[in-house]
Amino acid sequence: MAEKKLFGLFGKRKPQHICGGTTDRTDKDAPKTITSKEITRFQADFYLATRCTEKEEHFFLFEIKTDENDSLLACEANSGISAKADEKLLQGVQQVIDDQKLALKNGEYHVTAGLPPEYQPCTLDVSYASGEKLLFTVNNDPYSLWAEQLYTVFSDWFAEKGDRSLLPPRETSQVNYIRLVVLEDFVQRWYGGITVSDDEAIDGQTFLLQKSVFDFHTKKSDHDNYILFPQDYYRSITAIIDKYDLAMKYDFSRYDRTARDLGSHSRGYFGMGIRPDEDEPDLEGNSVSLHLKYESGRRINIDTKKAGEIKGMQPLLKELLDYHDSLFG
Repeated sequence: MAEKKLFGLFGKRKPQHICGGTTDRTDKDAPKTITSKEITRFQADFYLATRCTEKEEHFFLFEIKTDENDSLLACEANSGISAKADEKLLQGVQQVIDDQKLALKNGEYHVTAGLPPEYQPCTLDVSYASGEKLLFTVNNDPYSLWAEQLYTVFSDWFAEKGDRSLLPPRETSQVNYIRLVVLEDFVQRWYGGITVSDDEAIDGQTFLLQKSVFDFHTKKSDHDNYILFPQDYYRSITAIIDKYDLAMKYDFSRYDRTARDLGSHSRGYFGMGIRPDEDEPDLEGNSVSLHLKYESGRRINIDTKKAGEIKGMQPLLKELLDYHDSLFG
C-alpha cells in the first residue's frame, strides 16, 4: 500500500527505465540558485529507515498545494492527514531547502532500475511565486538528512496542531525501574532502588529508594539515605520522562550519520543535544547515566560523557534531580 506513491508524481506517468540499468535525464542547464522564498506548491516523496508513523510506515509523500478556495493546504498523502498551511510550515520547509543546499540538485534525474523499494526514486518538486522551480529525482537514500529534516518539519507541525499520527507510537506503559547517576565536577549523585539488610529495613521493606552523593575529590560520601518508595513514585517519574519525549528521541537517535551505522548510542549520543560535526572528546569529571525500564519491557539506557548531549539533557535532569531531592528533604 505504501509503495503506490512511488509510481509517479503530480499525475505524471512514471518514466520507463532501462532494466537493471541507470537512466540519466539530468537537465544540466537547470539553475542552481533559487531567488524566491515564497513556495506556491511543494511535493516530496521518500522512504526513511530512521523515521516512521504511528502505524509504523516509513514511506512519506508530503504536499503543499492549493485547495478549492485557493488556500495552501499541507498534506501527507499516505496517511491522508491535511491542514491549512501557514507561514511557520512554509518557512520551515524553505529553511531545509536552504540549509541542505537542495537547489544545487536542481534538474537532476539519475535513477537506477530494479532497486529495493526503499531505494527506488524519490522526487522533490517545488514551485515558487517567482515562477522558479526546483525539481530533482534520484535514487532514495533511506538515511537522507534533507528528507529526515523535512519529515521533522511536517511531523512536528502537525503534532502542534494536535495530530501526532506522523510520529511513532507513544510508549503508553509506566516506568517501573529507574537508575539515575549524575557526575558533575567529580561529584556524583546516585538515585535508585537498593536491597538493604533486615536491620536496615523500613516498615519491613528491604527494597528501598536510595540517594547517595560521593565526592571524588575528597573520596567521601556526603549522603547515603534510604526511604520507602512513594506510592506515586513511578507515575511521577513517567510523567517527567514523557514530557521530554525521551523514548522517541532515543529511538530516532540510533543512526550515526558520520559513521553510517547504528552506533550513535554507543558513542554517547541519544538525540537530546546537538551533536557537533567533528569528533567530540569525552568530558572529564562529568557524565550522565540514566537507565529506565517500562512495564512493556522496553528499556532505555543512556550513558554519555558528551558535552552537547549533557547540555541538551539539562531540563530533564533538573526535573528528575529536583523531584528526587524533594523526597529526601
